[in-house]
Amino acid sequence: MKTLTALAIGAAAPLTVATTAEADEAMRTAATSVVTPMMQEVAPGRGGEIFTACVIQNATEEEIAVIAMGAVTGPSPEIGALVSAILARPETLACAQSIIEG
Repeated sequence: MKTLTALAIGAAAPLTVATTAEADEAMRTAATSVVTPMMQEVAPGRGGEIFTACVIQNATEEEIAVIAMGAVTGPSPEIGALVSAILARPETLACAQSIIEG
């Protein structure tokens, strides 16, 4: 019985990791759907895509969660301010510059 229990616990662990990874990806996808139209307003086309990718890349997990809520509630001034703050970070600007300069 101990072997069966150990196997069951061991088998469940990878499922938890996969589920967490899937949840993280879903959150990032939702956040991207909120950030993209905001960035397209200021930098239409490829520029908006670059800024969106860099904002998502440089946001913390907590920031991603807040932004992703905008996919449900709609964008808000708070989300706009958060995205602006992330966009203004040196790491975010360096990300965009490195992609643009290729």
